Amino acid sequence: MSVVSGPATGKDFFDREDEVKAVVESLRKDNILLVAPRRYGKTSVMREVERKLTERGYLCLYLDVMHVHSPKDFVFWLAIAAFDTSPEARGSFLENMKSSFVRLGERLKEFEVSMSGFKAKFAEGVKEEINDDNWSSKGYDVLNAIKHLSEKNCICIIVDELSECINNVKKRDEETAREFLQWLRSTRQTMSEDLKFIVGGSVSFKGIVRNFGSLAWINDLKTINISGFTKEVALKFIKKAFEDSGWDYEEEIGLKILECVGAPYIPYFISIFLSMIFEDERWLSEEDIEELYNSKLLGAHGKGYFDYYKQRLGIYYKGVLARAAEDILREVCLAEQGFPKALAFDLFRRATVIEDEEKFMNLLYDLENDFYITFDGEHIRFQSKVLRDWWRLYNV
Repeated sequence: MSVVSGPATGKDFFDREDEVKAVVESLRKDNILLVAPRRYGKTSVMREVERKLTERGYLCLYLDVMHVHSPKDFVFWLAIAAFDTSPEARGSFLENMKSSFVRLGERLKEFEVSMSGFKAKFAEGVKEEINDDNWSSKGYDVLNAIKHLSEKNCICIIVDELSECINNVKKRDEETAREFLQWLRSTRQTMSEDLKFIVGGSVSFKGIVRNFGSLAWINDLKTINISGFTKEVALKFIKKAFEDSGWDYEEEIGLKILECVGAPYIPYFISIFLSMIFEDERWLSEEDIEELYNSKLLGAHGKGYFDYYKQRLGIYYKGVLARAAEDILREVCLAEQGFPKALAFDLFRRATVIEDEEKFMNLLYDLENDFYITFDGEHIRFQSKVLRDWWRLYNV
């Protein structure tokens, strides 16, 4: 079992059967939006769904668009994902592409599909014909070529980090981002008989779309939430990590680890802590676990794992909203019994000079969706104990 790494696949994939089953069953009639904060295991669920569907004879295309900054680049990487299917499907895809990518067809005439450098020639040809003015029509052409890849089942297109991509496009040009969102919805509707989509992201997708003034562009997507582990599953996860690493396991140690990290039991944070425990190589007592939590996970050794949560306030919560978010989180992390929303609204007004309560609540909902806070009646709390502990040390 890999303790800290990329997405968990194959034998390392752990327990998410309910979420995987919900996605696979819902795809019969719906397109899916997977909702999860970063590090909750969303990508692992996507890759497991891909594996399950492939076993059932479905053709799946997976693309990670976290670093895509324009619709034309999205279309390009979609074409590359289709090219990377099986050699049998690839031939059909290329034939259907040639009718609309004329120069691409000319470029590939002298090359055999099996020749070294063929993919590079394909990529050059596709990129040459897609630009900022024709990405929409070329995108439809690519999708039309894709939908002919399978005659017996719908093809599933899995798009990871779509919300990051939309936010990247928005930073360059808001109108283009709006057109891109509308185009994506149109493709889902017009090609629903042939293509199914699973999309997901790690930042507040609904918050980003809300800023454009219309949630209607994603309301056709069925939302499935990815949550943290239950306590029982988290203990099994820890036990397996101990066994895979050749360490003796006692349930008291597992319980102490969970006590330190706190609910919700997020696989990523548990994995980080386990890697630090195994690196230490001491014989463990419950006191050792507590000491390692404070000295390593919350110390300089673990700082890099948490800095992102501070940095992204400046990335996704611009200007006065970022200042308001920081002020609110600073108070929430110190409040043992939760921080009253009414007092948070006062902080919001002082930071933004905005009296609009709806805008204040939109900020709180975005902070909730992005994993910082949760609501407890009329009070606000940090979602994660370990993140709250870290925030207290470095942001107060």
